Amino acid sequence: MPYIAMARKWRPRSFNEMTGQEHIAQTLKNAIATGNIHHAFLFTGTRGVGKTTSARILAAMLNCAAKDEQKPCGECENCKAIAAGSSLDVSEFDAASNSGVDEMRDLLEGTEYPPMNSKYRILIIDEVHALSKQAWYSMLKTLEEPPPYLVFIFATTEVNKVLPTILSRVLRFDFKRLSPMQISKRLSFICEQESIEIEPEALAIISEKADGSMRDALTIFDEVFAYSGKTITAQSVQNALGIPSGALYFELIKAFEAHDAKGSFAVLEKAMAAGTEVQVFLSGFIKFLRNFLYARIGLSAGQLEISQAGLDSLKALAPTFEEGDILRIAKIITELSEKCSARHGLNPRLLTETEFSKIAWLDRVANIKEALEKIAPTALLKEENQKKINPIGSAAPTASATSSSSTTGPFRLSL
Repeated sequence: MPYIAMARKWRPRSFNEMTGQEHIAQTLKNAIATGNIHHAFLFTGTRGVGKTTSARILAAMLNCAAKDEQKPCGECENCKAIAAGSSLDVSEFDAASNSGVDEMRDLLEGTEYPPMNSKYRILIIDEVHALSKQAWYSMLKTLEEPPPYLVFIFATTEVNKVLPTILSRVLRFDFKRLSPMQISKRLSFICEQESIEIEPEALAIISEKADGSMRDALTIFDEVFAYSGKTITAQSVQNALGIPSGALYFELIKAFEAHDAKGSFAVLEKAMAAGTEVQVFLSGFIKFLRNFLYARIGLSAGQLEISQAGLDSLKALAPTFEEGDILRIAKIITELSEKCSARHGLNPRLLTETEFSKIAWLDRVANIKEALEKIAPTALLKEENQKKINPIGSAAPTASATSSSSTTGPFRLSL
């Protein structure tokens, strides 16, 4: 039996299975339950958060013969045809590769006829922002006055490119980026169903790497699963993805604390020896500095979405660093990361070692208030001593008062 990618195998089949988009799922379920079905929907958000999946679920719920208000049955002919992409009444259209007016006219040609086997004729247009203006205008009349059986579902990652006149005619739903915690929970459920053992630290690494996209998370999980098999550890994830160990970032910040440029070079050498690209290493260090800063100002492990042990390690780290030190290092590393990613002929390793030397040799940021408090007592003591020597209101003797104004004798005073 051919292997099915996790992103396909575990694609949600109902709104109840959707991760992180509960607000959208509840709104659509309520609309179906009350029969208030709008003729055009716009799903917008970053990649891999469930836009196209939600469009297919909505199409299945609208045309499901079981008429379940919570989820499509998945057993009727309409549900099976939609899942297989063979439904005559549900058409999926990729605007990225069919953006012209002729393609749009062909798509709209059949909408003047009622659906054959379903209640609605549904047009799902993915990457709708790629349509040309002429294609939009050719759709405008149908979108403004559609037949009662026609429903449009648009999906886009760049809603700013959709014409305002179109936006005013659709119900817009903004899909949120998924948090690492939400991704970890879904991956943990999949591992249970697949009988895969995975360490919590491994889940955290994959979830962080996915950057808010469930599809990316499942694709990364496929790669790790191919490398590790049924038992997945944090070390195997790092080896498979070329991600540096978190311990290296602790070593690096300690080298900076000790003004040890040589030690920072050694950390970079370890990362590169493990197959980690300089850009990847720097990107991870920026996230480390972010967590370090937030841990110092009192955020909890849940807020940072890290383990309690990780939070305790950050709080115990480098007590001589002030928030200003962390911000200054983060600024240097961020600018360094941008230079390394620009690829304009620079040697990333040499550039990184140069900046690491700069950070290692930097003095710590001084707290002005504390410095003034230390200086103030000394200044006050000097002032008191001066008052004792020269009290206020008295004048020091002048040369003219002690010197003679006459040559008749040294002790004659001037009157």
